Amino acid sequence: MDCLAAGGLAAGMLPREAMVKECAEEAGIEEGLVEEQLKPVSAVSYTGFNDDMWGLKKDVLFCFDLELPPDFEPIPVDGEMDMFEKVSIEKLVDMLAVDIKEDDSDNEWKPNVGVVLIDFLLRHGNVDVDDVAFLELVDALRGAKCA
Repeated sequence: MDCLAAGGLAAGMLPREAMVKECAEEAGIEEGLVEEQLKPVSAVSYTGFNDDMWGLKKDVLFCFDLELPPDFEPIPVDGEMDMFEKVSIEKLVDMLAVDIKEDDSDNEWKPNVGVVLIDFLLRHGNVDVDDVAFLELVDALRGAKCA
């Protein structure tokens, strides 16, 4: 599982421009709809292992919300996604609560997607602010230096 669209930020490309491009390439969303509805909402940062698992890397992910018509069906365009599936907030929370495997073999999503989804849940009031771990969770989503 992944977010609707995501991608790297090429040299010289701004985050919003990259997101518009990725929405069209990965999910077949018309540029006009994306440009009209795309809202920058957050950034998450973390330190994780690099691809060969021998070193650490800091990463910053720009987060956007994109409200789509209820009947919209994304279409995998560039082959990076096999399919898209709508899930309820309750199912998403259950899916996030499952331990991930280090080798990514049977994981529902990549770890960097999990932090974006948790950020979404926080921003939309789906995490209890009275929970003793609330501030620790917020801090963890912005744990790596962004600049």
